[in-house]
Amino acid sequence: MMDKLTEQQKKHMAEAGQVVLNMSHGIKNIAQSMRSGREVMDKALESGDLEAAKRTWSILRQNLGRIEKLVLDMLKFSRDETPNLKPCDFNRLVESVVEMLRPQADQRKVSILVQVDENIKQVSMDPEQMADVVMNLLINAIETVESKTGQVIVRTELDAKSQQVVLRVSDNGGGIENINQIFEPFYSTRPNVGAGLGLTITRQIIQNHAGTIDAQSVPNKETVFTVRIPANSPNS
Repeated sequence: MMDKLTEQQKKHMAEAGQVVLNMSHGIKNIAQSMRSGREVMDKALESGDLEAAKRTWSILRQNLGRIEKLVLDMLKFSRDETPNLKPCDFNRLVESVVEMLRPQADQRKVSILVQVDENIKQVSMDPEQMADVVMNLLINAIETVESKTGQVIVRTELDAKSQQVVLRVSDNGGGIENINQIFEPFYSTRPNVGAGLGLTITRQIIQNHAGTIDAQSVPNKETVFTVRIPANSPNS
């Protein structure tokens, strides 16, 4: 029967198998962590140590969030949805995502600087998908840099010559090795964190907006992700 399958069908089957393998591996790691946390929680409750119970519950909640993100990433990757384009204020969307993630940055004592180009007006895009793009890039940057000394810079600009809106997210982390592989499915620079699909999904979204994304990295200095999408509707 395998001989009758087309190369495309074989590729899809291989990708589906890889999805299941990575998902099961990720959930297994999280489950092991939660099992240990449950044991600590039981002991804390038995001894009446509420502070220890609170700390453990916080860790358990983080692991539940990891499972949720893992499942959502798998769904987004498999669906590859067509964007629902509508006129949106690009700068305000970027600023709103930054404010949403600022508590996470503050917790790690990472500074975020935002510089927006007010020449950017309404941009035709899917606001939910584009918010996912900004969020993915920001979370990666926040979690990559060193605590207390980390800095993330978010810039928007209008490239009048190419009629593109540009988003740059840079950080002063340690840089990225094998940078040519970072957009490939299931590739991750942080083992046991997610399924390695965040940047793959980000690239899918940008390409579906008729845009591009690239990354440049200088070891021990900075990493810069640059997103470009049309300033007007791709269908206009």
